[in-house]
Amino acid sequence: MNLTENSKVYIMCPAHAYSGGPTLLHQLAACLLAAGVDAAMYYWPLTAEKKVHPGYKKYNLPYTDAIDDCPDNVLIIPETLCGFVPQSLKIQRVLWWLSVDNWWKLTNEFLQYYEEQAKAFDTEPLPNVWALNDAGLTHWVQSEYAQRFLRLNGVPAEKILPVGDYLDEAFLLRNETVTKENRQDVVAFNPRKGLDFTRKLMEYAPDISWRPVQDMTPEQVEEFLHTAKVYVDFGNHPGKDRIPREAVLSGCCLITGRRGAAANVVDIPIAEDLKFADTEENIPNIIAKIRELLANYEQEVGRYAAYRQKIKQEPELFCQQVREALGIKPAREATELIISHELGGGTEVFLQEYLRQVSVAKKMVLRPSQAPRSLAEWQDLVQQNHITQITVNHLLGFRLFEIMAIIRKLGVPYTFYVHDYLCVCPNWSLDCQAAYCPNYRNQPYCQGIFQELSVPNLDLELFRQNFREFLAGAAEVIAPSAYAAQVVNQFYPEVKIMSRPHKLQRNIERTFQPQFARTAELTLTFLGNLCAQKGARYILQLNSWIKRRNLPVRLVVVGEDIQDVAGDREGIIITGKYKCEKVSDLLAQQQTAAVLIPSAFPETYCYTASEAILAGYPVVTMNWGAQALRVQRADCGWIVSRDTPDRGQLALQRLVRHMLTPAGRQDILQKAANTKNFRNGME
Repeated sequence: MNLTENSKVYIMCPAHAYSGGPTLLHQLAACLLAAGVDAAMYYWPLTAEKKVHPGYKKYNLPYTDAIDDCPDNVLIIPETLCGFVPQSLKIQRVLWWLSVDNWWKLTNEFLQYYEEQAKAFDTEPLPNVWALNDAGLTHWVQSEYAQRFLRLNGVPAEKILPVGDYLDEAFLLRNETVTKENRQDVVAFNPRKGLDFTRKLMEYAPDISWRPVQDMTPEQVEEFLHTAKVYVDFGNHPGKDRIPREAVLSGCCLITGRRGAAANVVDIPIAEDLKFADTEENIPNIIAKIRELLANYEQEVGRYAAYRQKIKQEPELFCQQVREALGIKPAREATELIISHELGGGTEVFLQEYLRQVSVAKKMVLRPSQAPRSLAEWQDLVQQNHITQITVNHLLGFRLFEIMAIIRKLGVPYTFYVHDYLCVCPNWSLDCQAAYCPNYRNQPYCQGIFQELSVPNLDLELFRQNFREFLAGAAEVIAPSAYAAQVVNQFYPEVKIMSRPHKLQRNIERTFQPQFARTAELTLTFLGNLCAQKGARYILQLNSWIKRRNLPVRLVVVGEDIQDVAGDREGIIITGKYKCEKVSDLLAQQQTAAVLIPSAFPETYCYTASEAILAGYPVVTMNWGAQALRVQRADCGWIVSRDTPDRGQLALQRLVRHMLTPAGRQDILQKAANTKNFRNGME
């Protein structure tokens, strides 16, 4: 099959449906458009009032209700819709086998009288069925299981082409590394698959903690899989199922039955001792294997490393298979343009982590000093680099209104990341909590900030109107916490904002030791660059108070001193710039009892809080921002109220005094133990 310059590809899809199959069909359309192919969705039935499910609007795909039935064009049909397409069409037809069992379930309704075949459809050839004997069809297979099924039923090998699938790329990004911390002796299972046999396992071993994956959002499923050690699936596997792969990538050890795609080592490439036929006599062996995996999780999870790597490579393989299946000539590689500032901080940490992730498109970073100066230059940049996606990491440093207008005119889908509150106010920290917005023109605080930021005559209503239109036009708006999303939604309630917590793409060693809480001189460590926004005033005032009271407390700054705040620095140990991967060791070297993160603004995420907690150190923070919710949720530190005239300074001092008491030191140990309640990637 080869496409011509005039070819158009139509992708048939159930209208307004949201599940694994429709997701893959939309991913195919996005892949084809990125490769320069004229492609459109073709939703069925045509009479459906709602065509595009909201979950797929982010792809920004064209769709049509009419097919140009000519030999140059291609119609791709999922196996469950094959009965609605006449054989008499001139268009090239591709039947994509996303599932074998689901197709059989539908087909069997028409073949009830073939009782013998119906019982053994995947091991014995079927009677003549249109989908299997139509010489005009090309078959794509999502799994090895489907390939073997078609060959069994006489479809020539040359008519069968492998075109797989892949997990959601955002999921892949968040699960680049396996998180072993905070795992529980839990066996997870999908109650919609193989429940009868799973119940027998549960009855045989009631002492094991069995937890169903049900009544959860996708985010909750992911979070749950990060806490379980084992995932079992004794259901039918109609193709390469999604949840078993998500479980493996999330760090679970997988045990399956031998039904469907699980029977071969291509679709589920795990060792033979991890697959069992779902028979009564196998139950003792299955339970013994589960107990082995639970007891030796740290070692056993390594057996799945090759499978995890294969899952990560699926996006790139998918696009390669699509190009080969359609005979698409090698085209320029698609490029993702990432727009970001040059000021470092958490935004830059996120960017560097993001750049390390595997992606179908190559990535190109554009800084303010490199920005084109006109719409024509931007259009040339897009064309010359084959830019198919724009990611707005941060707009600080760019000509704000101008670049937003240009991005909207380029016609390229764009994603906006909320790393701070610049989309709400030039005072991006929003440390005022928007208290003065109604009277900002006459408010000295606002006018002082605007003067300092070189926007003295700012029209805040116009500023927000520009951002409202920009956010509304984005394919996705993503915040690193529900807290940040809620803040932005107060100003733009009509904008849908996804909460996608950052995940550190490295394993952080737990280095906290109980003796750190028992030293005669207690060490409190500020983590990050000491500056006004991160709470330098709290640290400097705390230092003066400690010296006046002659308290046995040592203050350490693991980071640089920006010196944008005047104050008493004498006695504070400042270690200087550090590498993120060294955080655990640096905190241990200083014998840190607790980490201070007294941010002077409501942070949208706060990497340093996650680093400290994952390393096992309790955290002291103020009562705002995403980090406060993190500490509260895991009960792994102290939240100091800043709702006082001194913004919490006296409360912070009282807390330090408490830490020096026997009860306070025991409190440190308990909060440190509670850090295990937090896992990498949690809210």
